[in-house]
Amino acid sequence: MKIRSRILAGFLMIALVAPGIAQQPAPPAQEGAAEEVKPKFIWGLLLNIAFKFAMSAFSEWLGNKITTDLADTSKLNKIMLTSANAAIVSLSDAAPFGTKSAGAPENTVVGEPTKPITVENGRENYQGVHVAIVGFNRAGAVTGVQPVTAGFKSGDRIKLKVLPTFDGLLVIENITPKGERRQIYPPAGSQVVALKAGAEIMVPLARDDYFEFAGATGDEQLVITIRDPRAFGGKESLVQVNRKDDKNGSSFVQELAPDTYPVISQTLKLQHGG
Repeated sequence: MKIRSRILAGFLMIALVAPGIAQQPAPPAQEGAAEEVKPKFIWGLLLNIAFKFAMSAFSEWLGNKITTDLADTSKLNKIMLTSANAAIVSLSDAAPFGTKSAGAPENTVVGEPTKPITVENGRENYQGVHVAIVGFNRAGAVTGVQPVTAGFKSGDRIKLKVLPTFDGLLVIENITPKGERRQIYPPAGSQVVALKAGAEIMVPLARDDYFEFAGATGDEQLVITIRDPRAFGGKESLVQVNRKDDKNGSSFVQELAPDTYPVISQTLKLQHGG
C-alpha cells in the first residue's frame, strides 16, 4: 500500500480583517460536488470512485488482496490452505434446476472499458476476476507467475490462481486438437468449484494436484469459466469482458446491465511438441 504525503512548506496564509471592512462570505458549494468524491463500498472495499473507471477500481481492489510473491513459503501455504478448504459442489444444487453445464464460450477482449463504474442501490455495474498461470517444478516449488496469454507447453505443471469480486462457480474445460470439448475440472461434469468473493485460491484445489499435458501433438486449449450462480436462463451478462495482462496475471472486468450477472470465460493455449 502506498502512502502519499502532501507537504505544504514555505506558504503561510494569515487572514486579517481590517476594521470597518466586512468579510466576504465563501461562495456556495456547487451542487453535486461532494457526491463526486464521496467514497462508496465497491466489492466490499471502501473506494473513492470519483471519475474512476472499472479496471483502475479493480486494480485498487486487488492491491491488498492479491498474492504476488509466491516464493514466500508462508504466503504460498496460505493460498494452498484456502484452496484446500474450498468446496466442490453439485451444479444442480448451486445453479437453477435443469442446468447442464457452467462452461461458456470465450468472451474476452483486450482493453479497458470506457464507462465509469457506478454503484446504485448497493449494486456495482461491473464485476471482475483475476487469473494467473502459476508454474511448479517437480519438487512443488513455484517457478513463475504469468498472465493467461502466456499459455503453456507439454510437460509444464501448472495451477490457475483465481481471485473474484463475486461469489461464483468455476469449471475448467479441455478442447483437444480434434476440437473435442469436455470438462476436466472438477472431473465430474455435474460438479463445480464454489468460489467466495475476495478469496484467492488455486485450482486444482489439492496441494499436490496440477494440470499437466503430454502425449499429443498440435494445439490444445483449456477454457476457464467463472460465472455467478444466477447467471443462467437469460440472466447472464452478454457484454464482452475486458482483459488487462501484466506480469502478475490477467485482470478481467465485465459490465452488467440491471438484473444480469457476470460470466467470464477465457481460453489458455497449450502447445504440444511432436
